[in-house]
Amino acid sequence: MSVAESAGAPLRVSDLSLKKDKFTLLSNVSFVLDQSEILGVVSNRVEPVEHLFRLLLYLDKPSSGSIIYFNNPMISRKTLVKRIGFYSCSMDLLNDSTVSENLLLVASMHGVPKKKALNRVNELLSLFETSNISGVKWFRLPLSIRRKLCFASTFIHDPSVLLLYDPFRGVPFDVALFMRNFIRTSIDLGKSVIVFSTVPLLIDEVCDRVIVLHNGQQTALDHAESFVTGVGGPGMLSIHVSNFNIEANIDTLEKMGVSWYATGEKEAMIEIDNTPEKIPKLMEFLVKKDAVVTRILSTRQHLLESANRFMEV
Repeated sequence: MSVAESAGAPLRVSDLSLKKDKFTLLSNVSFVLDQSEILGVVSNRVEPVEHLFRLLLYLDKPSSGSIIYFNNPMISRKTLVKRIGFYSCSMDLLNDSTVSENLLLVASMHGVPKKKALNRVNELLSLFETSNISGVKWFRLPLSIRRKLCFASTFIHDPSVLLLYDPFRGVPFDVALFMRNFIRTSIDLGKSVIVFSTVPLLIDEVCDRVIVLHNGQQTALDHAESFVTGVGGPGMLSIHVSNFNIEANIDTLEKMGVSWYATGEKEAMIEIDNTPEKIPKLMEFLVKKDAVVTRILSTRQHLLESANRFMEV
C-alpha cells in the first residue's frame, strides 16, 4: 500500500441504489469509511442490510452509484479478497476438517502463502485462546466456538478493511465481549470496520458513526437524533430474560428461528418476529426452562434506548 493510499479513505460509497423488477431494495446510500474507523449500519429490515453487505463484497452489482476501495475504481474482486476480510453470523466451515485445516483453507482463498499462513493460523489460535483445539474436527465444536473461530478467520490475511455482518449474534456474552475488544484493537492497528446489524445491540458501544437504513433508504448518518427518528416499525420483539442457560438451549432456539444475544451471566436478549404464530411457542419454552422475562420491547423502543445511550457516550 502506498503512502498516498494509506492516508486516504479505504472505501467510498456514492449514491448507491439497487433495484430488482419494480422494487427498490436500496437507495441513496452514500458514505466514506475513514481509516481506523468503525462504522455501524442498522436497519429496520434484514434485506437492505444483506443487500448492502453483498454489494460491498462485489457479489452483486448496484443499479446505480459507485463503490471505490483504496482509491481504485477498477479494483477486481480477486484483488479485493486479498485486501478485505468479511464475516457473517451464518458463516460456517467444513465439518470433516480440523480447525487448523479450515483456517489454512480460508488463508489460501485469500492468497496467503503457505508458510505465512501456518504462522498466521498459530498466531490467531493463540490470540483467540483456542490453540488446544487446533486438531479437533469442526463438527465436534460447540456452535459458539465455531462462530468465534469463523470470526478469527476474518483476520487470517491481515486485511485493512473488515465487513462484519451481525458479529455478536448467537454467541455467549463473554465471546461477544472478546470480539468487541478484538475489533477495537484492530482499529488501533489502522484497520477500518463496518458492522452491519438489524438490532443496535453493542452498536452504540462499538461504532464511531452509525448509518440508518429505513426500508432500504439511507435516512441518517452520524447524528444520534437521526438514529432515533430514522428507524421505526414494530416488526421485531426483543425479549430480555434472566435465569436462562443459553449454551444449553442453542439448538432449540436455532430451530425456533429466533436470534439471540447473550448479555450477561445467564442473561440474554431474544429477537423474534412480532407475529402471533411464534410468540406463544417461545414464551411457553421459556416458562418450561424457568427463565425470567424481565422486559419485552419492540424494535422501535429498543432503538430509542440504544440511541439515548449513544447520545450519552
